[in-house]
Amino acid sequence: MLYSILIFLFVLVCLMLVGIILLQSSKTGGMGAGVSGQAMNEAFGGDGADKLLVRMTAVLAFSFMFLAGTIAWMDNPNSKSTNIEKPIIATKKTQENSPASTVETILSKEQAEENNTE
Repeated sequence: MLYSILIFLFVLVCLMLVGIILLQSSKTGGMGAGVSGQAMNEAFGGDGADKLLVRMTAVLAFSFMFLAGTIAWMDNPNSKSTNIEKPIIATKKTQENSPASTVETILSKEQAEENNTE
């Protein structure tokens, strides 16, 4: 349950981070000047909008890195855990039923038949 909540928050932070970065004004105007440049400048003053967006970007970037590290550290409940100390080794039964062993069996039977006919 916690894993799913963290994944949801991570995706939400990613989308918000992309949106905030696109809203920031650049030296040439950027998307921020066309979309919300005037409204943000009127609400927070000339430099207020840029400072607010820079702070929001920093908080979201920290949240992104923290959530990414936390999710990587946690175990995914949907994945099957494997034990490295006890590797899975193919048994003799599975080797006998494999396609390669079937071909070898057919070839050895043909060779045996050839030897019997000679």
